[in-house]
Formats: sequence, C-alpha cells, structure tokens
Amino acid sequence: MSLTNDHKRQIIVLFFVFFYSLMLFKWWNGLFLYQVQPIVFKNKLDVFSWAIMETGLHQWLINNPTGCILFDIIFYSMPIWYLLASKNSKKTGIAAAVLMLLVNWVYIQCYTLFPTNSIESYLAWLLFPFLFIVITLPGFYFILHSLRYFFLFIFGSAGIWKIVQGGLFNIDQMSGVLLYQHKELLVSSTRHFDSKVFYWLIQNPTISYIIYLGGVLVELFFLAGFVTKKLDNWILVSFIGFLVADFFIMHIYYWELSPFVITLFYSRYKQPQMAAA
Repeated sequence: MSLTNDHKRQIIVLFFVFFYSLMLFKWWNGLFLYQVQPIVFKNKLDVFSWAIMETGLHQWLINNPTGCILFDIIFYSMPIWYLLASKNSKKTGIAAAVLMLLVNWVYIQCYTLFPTNSIESYLAWLLFPFLFIVITLPGFYFILHSLRYFFLFIFGSAGIWKIVQGGLFNIDQMSGVLLYQHKELLVSSTRHFDSKVFYWLIQNPTISYIIYLGGVLVELFFLAGFVTKKLDNWILVSFIGFLVADFFIMHIYYWELSPFVITLFYSRYKQPQMAAA
C-alpha cells in the first residue's frame, strides 16, 4: 500500500500529540526555559552555536525571566501557527513551516547553550519541520524516510563508536560510567534506593557490563533498518525499551527523540506516484 494524503495528515497529528505531550512533561518537571532560569552558558564547538552566540541572544536571556517566558511561548506556539496557516493555503503553510524551522533552531541552540540537556535530545524538533515544508506527497515520503535513516544512523553509529573506542571490550566500562553519572547522588543520598542500586551495580561490574552489552546490541540492531524495513516494528520496541532503561539506569531523558517512532511506523507504506501528489 502506498503512502496517501490521509497518512500525511495522521503523521502531522501524531507530531502534534508528541510535541504537546512532551511540552506538558517538560513543564511538569520544571524544564521550560523560564523555569530553568539560566545564569550561565557553556561554549560548544559547533558553528550553529557560535552563530547564535554572536547575536548575544543567550546573554540577553540570562537573568531575564520575561525574555525566557516570551521565548518559551514563541517556541511552543509554532505548531499551532503552522496548523492555522496550512488551513489557509499551501503557501502560508510553507511559510509557517519555514518560520517554525528557524524558531526551533534558534530556541534549541540557545536552550542547549545553558546547562540543561545536550542538543542530541532535540534532533526531532530540529528536523521534523523539514517534513512540513514540502508540498508534494512524494516529497513528503522522501523527507519522512530521510528522517528515518538519520534516526537509524544516530543509534547505529553510537553502537559502532562504543566498539571503536574499546568500551565494549572493557568489563569495567559500565561501572565507571555509572560512577561518573551518579557521583553526586552517591555522595549526597547514600540511603536513597537509587543510590543503593547504583552502588550495587558499580560493585558488580559483570552485571553492569551485561547491561552495557545489551545497550550496545540494541544500538547496533538499528543498523538492520538500513537493509530492510521489515524489522522496523522490532526496532521501534527496542527504542522504547532503550528510552525506559536510559531513564531508570542513567537518569538521562531522551524522550524528545520519541517522535522518530513515527518514521518507523509509517515506513511500511510504499512510495506514492507523482500523480498522487
């Protein structure tokens, strides 16, 4: 079955569901920019961050609660503006999608300059607006699958990196990672349940390594998606399991990568003909 305009509408709706569900999650956990209340920023070695820093926008946001609130409102309202504009006409929809792309890049570049999360967590918000810029259905299909391959590359390359760097061949690797990741918790809250679990895992490097090995195998499993789409449902399940494990074991929040599951779910549909655009 080929990808249809109905599928396109479903994908857009799912994007909205993911975006605003994660928005509520971030607000509830005090992770909006105005809630974080940045007071310092960190340099990053990439050209986009340098370009933003040249504007001085990140410095203006520091200790400027009103500016942070305004920035949050603009960022989280962009999908709504896109929806309203796309109902008006295709041209206004494209213009709104381009504006959303620009706003997302500026907001996320600024947000990740402050000690919050790494920019890798927000790749879905950086890249999905490209999907809404295209008009034709074949073009939509092409961008959708481009996002899928990029998503597979993110995780597959992470598994390869662990092999190249030798982490896979070091039985103490995961114990060291846990010690570094949770050092503050282990020192300040020794009686906390999480501290006891992490301490036990650190003291039992073989068990920790088995968990580490499982994570690497999951990451390498993503590479199968470059060969076949028949395993996408299993990759999707593996990804969800990886997110949950990362949350509980590493206390790392990669939930905002979850919109990429849309690309896996709809990869089953074939390329539409040009006449179907």
